[in-house]
Amino acid sequence: MNAIAAVDENWGIGRNGKLLVRLPGDLKHFKEKTLGKTVVMGRETYDSIGNPLPGRETVVLSRDPGFKPACKAFCSLADALEYLGGKNSEDVFVAGGQAIYEEFFEYCDRFFITKIFAAFEADRHFPNLDENPDKYAIAWSSGIVGENSVKYQFIEYVRNKK
Repeated sequence: MNAIAAVDENWGIGRNGKLLVRLPGDLKHFKEKTLGKTVVMGRETYDSIGNPLPGRETVVLSRDPGFKPACKAFCSLADALEYLGGKNSEDVFVAGGQAIYEEFFEYCDRFFITKIFAAFEADRHFPNLDENPDKYAIAWSSGIVGENSVKYQFIEYVRNKK
């Protein structure tokens, strides 16, 4: 499985249910990576988007058994993993929020990170992959992009298999 996220310098990913900053280039990158794939998210992330993502299978995890989005929904990690197990794991992207990243983290081998070179006030975070270079290696990185007076870079990390 893959995880995909935009993080600031402190690995923050959001505040008050919203992205830290809107970067059209990052949204385009997200779409390019996930189009035609399965995207897994939590209820709050789904609610912030408002509907299933076009051109992708959207899978939502929610603790509320009464939650009935216009896509696949599961109340437990085990049920979601059983469903996702029937898919090519390279075609599954975990897309947040924090609790969903934490639940699926050990099942992910690739991490598509947009690293934003700025710090924002965040109340949600992604695990800092740079703190564990023995576990996570950079497989690819783009050049630095500037947009809306913010600089950022696309980085693909892989879990080292030792």
